[in-house]
Amino acid sequence: MADGGLDLLVIGAHPDDAEVHAGGLLALAAKRGLAACILDLTSGDLGTRGTPETRRKEAMRAAELLGVERIILDFPDARFDDSERYRLAIMDVLRSTRPQVIVLPHPEDHHPDHRRTFHLGREAAYYAGLRNYPCEGQPWRPRAVAWVGGVNPPTPPDLVVDVSEVWEQRMAAFDAFGSQFSHDPSAPPTRIADPSFRGGIVGRAMHWGSLILASHAEGLWCEKPVTPALLELVGRLA
Repeated sequence: MADGGLDLLVIGAHPDDAEVHAGGLLALAAKRGLAACILDLTSGDLGTRGTPETRRKEAMRAAELLGVERIILDFPDARFDDSERYRLAIMDVLRSTRPQVIVLPHPEDHHPDHRRTFHLGREAAYYAGLRNYPCEGQPWRPRAVAWVGGVNPPTPPDLVVDVSEVWEQRMAAFDAFGSQFSHDPSAPPTRIADPSFRGGIVGRAMHWGSLILASHAEGLWCEKPVTPALLELVGRLA
């Protein structure tokens, strides 16, 4: 990690969550010389396709392609809850990496793990800043919390970031998760392995991009008013 802490930490429930929704933000941050990292809460051990070992290898390769670091906490997939033990584990990462901005899954995502990750991450971001909270490390609270849109975001993004210049790199990281996204007729069929899922990611990025006259963009949602720290990050990515 950078001595001064992270500029950006993207938190997902499973390996590949960050690449699905925020791969362009991460690749762009790395290209701009910012310190960025992915935090996966689980190794996806209950996934229909692939093994935890395969997904870990794919995750580390994807992070390498994006130019960012990665931490995997190995919470039990689909079986972690919002209890103190899991919140403390996230707080420990926040205090050790000291991110300026964290990006979470959408609070109303269709996947229960994603919704739970949002609430755990949001609470951890607040409590990690309390000096007297019984947690290892020095207190730290991110200056801004944002989230991605999920598969069917109910509202337009609050901020849109042009990721056109890193789009091929971003999709190479997505494609690194062959166990999850490759269309293999011999493997169990899943929604995310259907070519339409990849097409949806491309189409959504093209739509967000069209709003700012760019070929591809990614969106962020946040509480209003938008915090200066989040505007500062987006400005540094421009």
